[in-house]
Amino acid sequence: MIRARLFIRNDDVWTLDKNFRFFFDLAIDRKLPVIYAVIPGKMEQGLIRFLCRAKEKTPGLLDIVQHGWLHVNHSTNGSQKYEFGESRSFQRQREDIQRGLKQMRLAFEDHFMPAFVPPFHGYDERTLRILEQENFQIFSAGGRKPQIKSRLVELPSRISFSRYDSQKVSINTAGEMMAMLVRDIGRRPLSGIVTHHADFVTAASRKELTQFFSIVEALKNTKEWRILLFSDLWGK
Repeated sequence: MIRARLFIRNDDVWTLDKNFRFFFDLAIDRKLPVIYAVIPGKMEQGLIRFLCRAKEKTPGLLDIVQHGWLHVNHSTNGSQKYEFGESRSFQRQREDIQRGLKQMRLAFEDHFMPAFVPPFHGYDERTLRILEQENFQIFSAGGRKPQIKSRLVELPSRISFSRYDSQKVSINTAGEMMAMLVRDIGRRPLSGIVTHHADFVTAASRKELTQFFSIVEALKNTKEWRILLFSDLWGK
């Protein structure tokens, strides 16, 4: 049996709608730990209460982390979206990160995990320096390697359930996800999967997510597979 260590990160969390509840309940029912990346400038009170209760009831099944500030695209060249990147000064980036951090701490208090997920996986070296100054511990983006050394623990998510082709969103099948995951496990000590619950809107896409989660659930119950939270990895 192949040995695996992986995490599941769900981005763009801000409202307690039916798409979020479908994803959340599917994971909780299978006891799959998930990292929820919350947009602080958009998050609603109902979501805050829901996540706080869930963290109190099942602390080992979810982490709550910061996903930028407002999830707004500030890119000026049209090639790569970002909320934090080259068109934004150090001061502007810091103001938005601090606003988001303040809101996350007020909303979630001790339930907040000091990890940062940049919207659109976009950032530059100034973003990392600010995160260090604000005492974040973990940084999780895509597969792009940062060009500078940082004391942040970097935990990238290289495997995406969603595909984005010419602004069109499609979903990988459960089989495709497992194939990508097995390849990544063979290359790295830790694999990261990123999901967007809002993309699972059709019966077909929800079926693929259900099948994938069921496979991972079965593997999780073996000694060889471990599904981890950022809080499990912090300091290790």
